[in-house]
Amino acid sequence: MKEKLGLYIHIPFCQKKCHYCDFLTFIGHDEMIEKYVKYLNKEIEMYRDNDYILDTIYIGGGTPSYLEDELMTSILDKVKKIFTIDDKCEITIEMNPESVTEKKIQSYLKSGINRFSMGVQSFDDEVLKIMGRIHNRKTVIEKLDIMKKKGCQNISIDMMMANPKQDIEILKKDLEIASSLDINHISYYSLILKEHTHFEMWFNEGKINLYDPKEERDMYHLVTNTLKEKGFNQYEISSFSKPGFESVHNQKYWNLKNYLGVGMGASANINLVRTTNTRSFDEYFESIDNGEFPIVEREELNTEMREKEYLMLNLRMLKGFEISDINSKFNIDFMKKYKDIVEKHSKNGILEISENSVKFTEYGIDNGNMLFRDLYSLNDFE
Repeated sequence: MKEKLGLYIHIPFCQKKCHYCDFLTFIGHDEMIEKYVKYLNKEIEMYRDNDYILDTIYIGGGTPSYLEDELMTSILDKVKKIFTIDDKCEITIEMNPESVTEKKIQSYLKSGINRFSMGVQSFDDEVLKIMGRIHNRKTVIEKLDIMKKKGCQNISIDMMMANPKQDIEILKKDLEIASSLDINHISYYSLILKEHTHFEMWFNEGKINLYDPKEERDMYHLVTNTLKEKGFNQYEISSFSKPGFESVHNQKYWNLKNYLGVGMGASANINLVRTTNTRSFDEYFESIDNGEFPIVEREELNTEMREKEYLMLNLRMLKGFEISDINSKFNIDFMKKYKDIVEKHSKNGILEISENSVKFTEYGIDNGNMLFRDLYSLNDFE
């Protein structure tokens, strides 16, 4: 019987690097795009003897919508030729507003893409400028209107909070606009200072300041409470959806489901083995020319490591996990094995334990690292 799993496809090209971004992206390498897609299709072809059914496909980046629509069509045509596609397969593409066109949307819909995730980040033009974004609020509204008119029914936007200049009043305005749009899903992330980004450099030079943890938590609670009032269900720490529009693919990551990854830097997770592809063009092309998967990292997780990862990722979900599920999955008695941790973090208000489930309390969502430090026996867990 064929196994159902997800497929992640990485498109590492952008028009401009955002000031907070540390993802694998390349700027000013447009001459490499067609060759990259050619080799990406060759990598997909290497799975021709697979025994998988894809029930989710996620095209991320980078900026996948930066590619010409004919190239995106060729990638999806190759995937359909090599894999069996589930009738209800969720196919997501990430987009930035400035690269969305009517022609691309029409092409995406024709290719079977049925979920559209747009990187918006903020509706305040000054905040967008300091973030290094090249769109503005007007562009976002115009492109969302195009998408709806062309028939896109499952639309998500990515938003950020706690950016420089984005105080609580600007956040309130962002939330007012975001929650008034006719969309199905909002992902809301807090700024994390990443190495080798403009924001890190400017912070070290004293050119920008970050909000303190209490201010950031106040912003987070404003986001969760506002979106809940507007009919969005928070199903994961950073994810909010209208009923029935939760991201199926992302839940594979949080529930430790199997998925493949193709493209430079893409990761795969099959059973107890996690692999990561090379981040180098030359190595990527050479490996595929030699008929080899472009994998540079392979990590075989023992069941103990996977068990802890399951706990950590499932606690990101607002519903937590079922005790019977972890017991059967790892052949353990959870309440016995983790007795000390459960008792400690139930008493301090981190965990809520019911008859057959474990989840974070609201206090636990803010302070979950206290539990994770105990889980991994580390002084510092991130």
